[in-house]
Amino acid sequence: MTASPAISLDFDPAANVVLAQKVGAVPDVFWGQLRVEWGYDGDPARAVRVPLERFRENIGWLGPACNRYNVGIAWEPAAEAIITTIKLERRQLEHARHRSTAPITAEDVRRRLEGSRFARPLKPFQLRDAAKLLGLAHGANFSVPGAGKTSVAYAVYEAEHHAEKIDQLLVVAPLSAFDAWQTEVEECFKPGMEPIVKVFGTPGSKAAEILLVNYHRLAMNQKDLTNWVRKRRTLVLLDEAHRMKAGRVGQHGSACLDLAFSASRRDILTGTPAPQSASDFVALYEFLWPGQARRILPSEALSASPPPDALQAINRSIQPLFVRTTKKELELPPPTLRRVVVPLSGLQREIYSGLRDRYAGMLRVSMNDRVELARMGTIVMYLLEAASNPQLLAVGSRDLPGEFAHPPLPVEPGSRLWEMIVGYGRYETPPKFIRLREIIAQNVADPAGPRKTLVWSNFVSNLEGLRRWLADYEPAMIHGGVPSVTSAPNATVTRESELQRFRRDDKCKVLLANPAAMSEGVSLHHDCHDAVYFDRTFNAGHYLQSIDRIHRLGMNPDQRTTLLFMITNDTIDQVVDSRIRDKATNLGRALDDKELARMSLPDDEDYGPPIETDVDMAALLAHINGQEQ
Repeated sequence: MTASPAISLDFDPAANVVLAQKVGAVPDVFWGQLRVEWGYDGDPARAVRVPLERFRENIGWLGPACNRYNVGIAWEPAAEAIITTIKLERRQLEHARHRSTAPITAEDVRRRLEGSRFARPLKPFQLRDAAKLLGLAHGANFSVPGAGKTSVAYAVYEAEHHAEKIDQLLVVAPLSAFDAWQTEVEECFKPGMEPIVKVFGTPGSKAAEILLVNYHRLAMNQKDLTNWVRKRRTLVLLDEAHRMKAGRVGQHGSACLDLAFSASRRDILTGTPAPQSASDFVALYEFLWPGQARRILPSEALSASPPPDALQAINRSIQPLFVRTTKKELELPPPTLRRVVVPLSGLQREIYSGLRDRYAGMLRVSMNDRVELARMGTIVMYLLEAASNPQLLAVGSRDLPGEFAHPPLPVEPGSRLWEMIVGYGRYETPPKFIRLREIIAQNVADPAGPRKTLVWSNFVSNLEGLRRWLADYEPAMIHGGVPSVTSAPNATVTRESELQRFRRDDKCKVLLANPAAMSEGVSLHHDCHDAVYFDRTFNAGHYLQSIDRIHRLGMNPDQRTTLLFMITNDTIDQVVDSRIRDKATNLGRALDDKELARMSLPDDEDYGPPIETDVDMAALLAHINGQEQ
């Protein structure tokens, strides 16, 4: 008797693939569609090996095709378990969206943590957020930076671990966030009972209960990390999850989406879930609920060009699936903001005027013209360099993560402008350098006690010059060229060691930092309350995130935070200051709202020009052409 046509489906966990095999006389047209949908790996005439992630993402075609061509399915137990998981997650999602299960309360959270290792008292809003997250199979915490998302995440993890639902935690985060996960564990857990936290690739990391890895290393070590996640019941958490917003078209996004299928629970943390567009939510929800984003998100989010009100529509559709604490709920004392204006004079004025003359008369370009936009971005960097330290014009940028790449200013050798730039350091010290040293000296000599200062600059060469200029204060320094202990375990100077030196060494009075390398993840509110912005770009998102390094939950309620903005008079600094004030006001208002704010953050995989909007462009060109209002 001839066997009825069917396909046999089995799962090989060691290889993380599903094996589809012919049973009987399977019609060629059906088998051809299977190969189109699932690929040709294996023996395509008889059997196809499908990666688990592709099988799970693309299984919708199978049922209708089997019915059409009268093909049966022989499920092996391991493959059938995958389908059971898919069905369970769909039910969990529907229950969450329609709030069909009894809500968990703050008191329930306290009970779940009783007798556990968790010790940190949580604020009422943190208990509220933990309660809602524990009521979800997979959850998103979109609270503003500085709201204690790490503490809430550890509380959720420990509640699930104590209930024996989860055995271990994988945190995928930017390098700058590692410090928080390593230091917060001591604050959150009882002494002597802290889970072991290790960075992937360091000694003993495979045996750790909590493993940290950055997005780049996850993509490079997908197989090893998938095996670690599959070894035990694992909560996979994405910190600063907007880093994977590109989804399948980005290396980071693909790695995260592939890993999602091996996790027992998935959570994401980000205070800026839609940094560029409403469509950024698609990848986030594909990670949380694989294959379900199109059921969760409204059509507005899925279009190539989401309409202006798409964010509000998305907010309504995902309201049951995320938590959010606003800036207002933190009840922090407002920081003191002050502008420090330095003069444009001498040789610096001649150099700056020469640049403005060079670029005067340029036509307005479209923000959609990427070639022209990149050129304008380079011009922005040249003007910012001339306003802070004209010596940088002869250097350009290094090939470092997070820097906008631009060459040295192209100037004809022997010209007046070339002679002024090359010889600048022999005749003048930039006024910003002189004023900054005065500010730091005042902080150190404070009668109430010496104060440490955090100095931000977008230019690595500026940071290195300032390190020499401020040598008496033994500054620490963090930028894209300073390795982490993860990438260089034998290095004598790492980001971690520099942070530790700034925090613990009384002789180290200054931390020099690049926003691209340290505007996320690091907490310095116990150690530093003064920040100086040596230079800024038009990026308001980086600016707001950098403030949260020293102005965040946990600071003394009587502590005052001071932010100083150094501005060279009659330069692009004034244009940037005006635009940042407008954008920061709007973004800050949005962050104090339960609605989700869109913030303009650079794409982590393609750091774009330091100019964001047509209004920025118009302001820049008005300045170049001497037409400021």
